[in-house]
Amino acid sequence: MCHHGPELIQPAGAFFVFPIVQMRYSFFGQSGWRSDASQQMDLLFDPGRLQHRFNLLQQIAMPSLVAQQDRDFGLVVLTSADLPRPHLTALTEFVGDMLGDRAEVIARKPSSAHRQFMRFNKEHFAPDQTILQIVLDDDDALSTDFIGKIRDEAALMRQRLPAEQTHFYLSMSRGVSLVFKPGDPYPDLFTRDVPYTNLGLTLVSPAGTRAGPYGIAHKKLARSHASFVYNDLKPYYIRAVHGANDSRAIVNDEYPVKPEDMPELLARFPLLRKMLSPEVVTAAG
Repeated sequence: MCHHGPELIQPAGAFFVFPIVQMRYSFFGQSGWRSDASQQMDLLFDPGRLQHRFNLLQQIAMPSLVAQQDRDFGLVVLTSADLPRPHLTALTEFVGDMLGDRAEVIARKPSSAHRQFMRFNKEHFAPDQTILQIVLDDDDALSTDFIGKIRDEAALMRQRLPAEQTHFYLSMSRGVSLVFKPGDPYPDLFTRDVPYTNLGLTLVSPAGTRAGPYGIAHKKLARSHASFVYNDLKPYYIRAVHGANDSRAIVNDEYPVKPEDMPELLARFPLLRKMLSPEVVTAAG
C-alpha cells in the first residue's frame, strides 16, 4: 500500500494526512453490528449471502472509490480468515484489480474489528503520522469528491482545536438512501441527513492513537470525543437499503430526491447511471 512514510518532512504550518478507508467484509467477530449473520458463521458464509455482498461491493462501494477525484488514499478490507478460500481469492483479486497497491485485504480470525484496524495502522504508519480513518461498508458509497473534501475539512478543523486535542471526528451528515424493493428492478432515492452517521464517519488522529471509528457507538460519539458535523446540502454518501442490511436501515420516504437534483447526484455518484431506470438517467442528462 502506498502512503506517506515516516521519513516525510512536513513544511512548517503544513498539515499532511493520509486517508485510509476501512471496510468490513463478511468479518466474523466484534464489529459493531448485530445481525443474525454476525453471530452465526454458517449464515455469514452462506453462498447466496456471499454472492449478494460481492455484487454490492462490485456495483456500489468499489466504483465509488475508483471514481474518487483525489486518488491519494488507501483501502483496507477486513475479512474473515475462515472465509471460503475461493471467495477470498475472488475478493482479493477484485480489490487488487480496482485499486492496485493502494488497497489491501486482510483476513483475520474472530476478534475485534477495532483491534484489527489498530493493528494494521501500527504496521503501516509511523505512530505520530496523521491519518484519516474513514468508515465505508461494502454496500455503501462515497461521493467522487469525498476524499478531497474530508482532507480539506480535516485541515481546517485541526486549526480550530487546541493542540492538546490529539484526535477528533468528522461527520458528513448529508447523503441519500438507495432503496431496493422486491420485484422492482430499479431502486428509489431519498435524501438523508443524519449527524454522526456511520456512513463516511472519519477519525482524524495520529496513527498510534487507541481511538478508532470501529471502537465507538457512533450515535453517542459527541459525548466523549471532539467532533464536527458538516453539511453544505450536497450528498456525500449513499446508504443502500436492500432488505439484507447488517444494521437497521432507517429511511425517511417523505423526502424523495427531486428530479432537478438528479444531474448533480449522477455527477457525484456515477455508479447510479447503471442502477437507475433509463428514463431517470436520460431525463437527468
